[in-house]
Amino acid sequence: MRINLVLTGFGIVGREFIKLLEEKRDALRGNYDLDIRLVAVGGRGGFLANEDGLDLTALGGAETGSRSLQAYADAQGSPLVASFGEADALIEATPTDTDTGEPGLGYIMQAIRNRMDVVALSKGALVRHYNEIFAAAATNRVRLKFSGATAAALPTLDIGQISLAGCEILSIEGILNGTSNYILSRMQQDRLSFEEALRIAQSRGIAEANPKLDVEGTDSACKMLLLANCLLGSKLSLSDVSVTGIVGVTEQDLEEARAQGSKIKLLARARKQDGAVRVEVSPRKIGTDHLLFSVDGTNKGIVFRTDTMGEVGAVGGSSSPRGAAAAAMKDLIHLYRKI
Repeated sequence: MRINLVLTGFGIVGREFIKLLEEKRDALRGNYDLDIRLVAVGGRGGFLANEDGLDLTALGGAETGSRSLQAYADAQGSPLVASFGEADALIEATPTDTDTGEPGLGYIMQAIRNRMDVVALSKGALVRHYNEIFAAAATNRVRLKFSGATAAALPTLDIGQISLAGCEILSIEGILNGTSNYILSRMQQDRLSFEEALRIAQSRGIAEANPKLDVEGTDSACKMLLLANCLLGSKLSLSDVSVTGIVGVTEQDLEEARAQGSKIKLLARARKQDGAVRVEVSPRKIGTDHLLFSVDGTNKGIVFRTDTMGEVGAVGGSSSPRGAAAAAMKDLIHLYRKI
C-alpha cells in the first residue's frame, strides 16, 4: 500500500523522522506492506514538494530549520510552495505552543479538511483545541493519533486503548518528563541543590536553556491532560489542572524522604472522583512499593489502575528526538497496517 505523507516542521524531531523513514524503508515494506512516500515537508517558510516522493537521504543530512530548507530547495532548483496539497496523512512536528496551539492547529485542521489522517507530535494544538480537532476529524471521517505528544517513546495511549480494552481505567499516574526526573534524581542521589542539578542537566543537553515548561510541571500537565481526555472521557482544559513543579523542592524535603526510605518524584495524576475527572501535577513522596519508585534519571514511567486487571505499568522509552520520531512511526504503522 502506498502512503503519501506530509511532514510539517523541519526541526530536530522532523529530521529524525525523515532519517527513520529512510532507515526503515525495507522493514515497512516487508513487514507491513507499506510504501511510504514523503511528498511534502515544510512550515511557515513554505513547503518543498514532490508528488513522486522527496529524497530522504538528502533531507536527512540537511541542517534543520526553514532557512536550511530554503537553501536546499534553491540548490535543487525546486522552489518552495506556499502550502501542502492533498495526501494520505500528516505528521505534525512543529514546535509546541500551549498558549495558542499554533502553528500546529492550522496544519492539523487543513489536513482534516483535506481528509488526511493525522499523527501529531506537537502537544499545543491538542491541549488547546482537543474537542474541536476531534469533532472535525469525526465529521470528515479521518483518524488522529498522538502517541508522540504523550511521553514520546513511552507507550501510554497504546496501553490504555489496546492493552486495557474492556477495563475501566480508574486512575493514571506517571513520571512523564525526563528533564525534571533527571534533576530530582541528581538532587537525591548526589545531595545537590535544584540550581546545581539544573546546571548539570543543561550542560549535558538534558534541560533547555529555558527549562520553564519542564521544571514548572507544564509539560507533564499537558501530557496527562491529553491522556485523561482520551482515556477517561474528560473534557478538561489546561486551566483545570492543578500544577506544582519542582522548583520549590528543597534539600530538606529530600533529606526527609531519604530518611523514610522514599523518593520525591514529579507525578502527573488523573483519577475519577465523585463522577468527575481530576488532573494534577506535583512533587510527591513515593515508597519502594510504588511501581515508579525505581524510575530515575531521564527515564519515564506510567501506571494504570483498573477495575479488572489491577495495576498495569510501563517504564522507559527514549527521551530523545529519535524516540519521539519512532512514536510517530509507530502511530503511522498502526493507522495503515493490515491485521
